[in-house]
This record gives sequence, C-alpha cells and structure tokens, in this order.
Amino acid sequence: MTRDWNDIKWFFEPDGSLRDIYVQNVTILDWQNLLDFLNLNYIIKFGEDDEDKIDINFAIKFLQDSTGKMEGKTLRIDLNGINIHCHFFLDDQIEFDIDPREIKSLKDFEQIEMFMVSISQILNTQVTLTEENSPLFPLFKVDVGKNINRFLTKKEANELSSNRNGFYTKLVLMKTRFKMRFFPRLFQNQIIKSGSSEYKATDRQRNEW
Repeated sequence: MTRDWNDIKWFFEPDGSLRDIYVQNVTILDWQNLLDFLNLNYIIKFGEDDEDKIDINFAIKFLQDSTGKMEGKTLRIDLNGINIHCHFFLDDQIEFDIDPREIKSLKDFEQIEMFMVSISQILNTQVTLTEENSPLFPLFKVDVGKNINRFLTKKEANELSSNRNGFYTKLVLMKTRFKMRFFPRLFQNQIIKSGSSEYKATDRQRNEW
C-alpha cells in the first residue's frame, strides 16, 4: 500500500500530549495472549528493574486486583527506537501510549502500523490510534479480520469533529439548562458524582467512525 507521509504526519505533530493505541472490549484471555506475544517478539522493559520479560502472572493478578493495594509495574516496548508504554489500567481495555515526537517519518509510522496489525491478528479485533484519552475518536484504525486499514485525513477529522461537537454541545447545553432549572438537586449530585467517578473502558461501538 502506497502512503504519503504528508497525509499522515499531522496527527503526530507535537502538542504536549501523547498518542494512545486502544484495544477495546477485551478479556483476561486476550491480555494473556497479548503479553505472551509481546514477550516472544519484542524487546521488553518491565517494572523499575527493567526486567526483560513481562511477569504475566503478576500482570494478570494486578488487572484483577479489586483491593487497589497492589503496586503496579509499567511496561515499555522498544520498537526499533520508538517507545511504546502500557500501564495496565483496565482488565477490559488495553491501552498503550507513544510520544508523537518519536514518529518523524513514514518508516516510523509503518512500524506503529505493523505493531497494530500484529495485535489485531493475534486478538482478532480492532486496534485504534487516537489522541491522548480520546478512545471515541480514532485517527487510524486497523481490523485485519474485517480488512480495515484506514486513517483520517486532517480535513476528514476536522469535519467529523465539527459535526459532532456542534450537535453534541447544543444537546448537552439544553439538557444541562433543563436539569438546572427543574431538578437542581439532581444536577448538583451529578456534578459531585462525575468528579469522583472511576476510569472506565469505552465500548468500541461508540467510536466516532
């Protein structure tokens, strides 16, 4: 597939934030298969001691820990000089992050692409690249089983974002005004609840495209 770096580089323009890679709607078995695959195929640094293999039993135990008392370990994958990190946030969503400053060429992007393709093949599911903490809005999407390998142009992204934000903002504003006027106590309770809510996975069916 012939690609033009000028069509891609815009979503790696440094802006002080990271770029995320998501695999949504996963199971613990998916995690186990992924970690086995990473151990066998990549240069790994796991935990503060830079272990060269992921301790899969520890990682799975941490993902399933409900006490919050376990101290986590970070995972760094060396993709020929590009660092991909994983923090084991959720048991039903796999999340990696990369520093966009490390993606400087079409060759660098293709390494990220092949990483995503490999994961899609291993787990037989969709893998997306997004801006930081934006799982609903993929910039690049891979799903080998469905023959999907597509990225948004800057124009497409702006149009999608504009359409979504325009309608969504009006809808949220209308609902907020309604609740503030007729149900002030409910509105106050929702504000308090949202500030203390836990981080949850995003269903891939909710993705923008």
